Amino acid sequence: MAAALATLQAEGLDGLTMGRVAERLEVRTPSLYWHVRNKEELLDLLVDAIAAAQDLSQYADPDDWRAGLVAIMRAMRRHMLSYRDSSRLFAGRFTTGPGQLRTIETILGVLCGAGLSNRDAAYMAFLLWTFLIGFVGGEQSPLSAAVGAGHSARSYLDELGGRLAALPAESFPHIVELAPDLISPNLDSRFEFALSRLLDGVEALRGGGPLTG
Repeated sequence: MAAALATLQAEGLDGLTMGRVAERLEVRTPSLYWHVRNKEELLDLLVDAIAAAQDLSQYADPDDWRAGLVAIMRAMRRHMLSYRDSSRLFAGRFTTGPGQLRTIETILGVLCGAGLSNRDAAYMAFLLWTFLIGFVGGEQSPLSAAVGAGHSARSYLDELGGRLAALPAESFPHIVELAPDLISPNLDSRFEFALSRLLDGVEALRGGGPLTG
């Protein structure tokens, strides 16, 4: 997996091919198929290798479920951001390697310990994971074609803020008024805001029983 991870970091998910991994290992591509059946299986193994590189159980707090989940989610965000295109790699994959199973078990343990029902714990774990992947995906993607071509994100946001503020207020009153907040680049505060609202949902489930739906 070390060669595949190194290829992912160097080439990104689009450049991750069986051939590139073989080149890094200095073997012929057909040799890899003795160990991995195809690229999709390689991606599953990569997901588990990345998950296994982090021990989330150290952040679980048996006396404070909320503090534990905050620490876990912050740690997962940092960890995913350290791997190129990790959000795209993880999105939609439900693998059952030992690393991923330990991640799921830790989160479910905290949610069940908070007093959630089995269904609510399972659904909330999915919601937290989906939020994390989506948020990290936004961080790992260029803001626009201009940023992707090399323009700084800060200069793009400054220009965007000016364009939004200059829109006709009679047609877009809320966008014009909220332009400074819409283009605020502080992703840490945005992450904390969203996470706090999600955990408010956990609190509601603890006190009010299962949500309908």
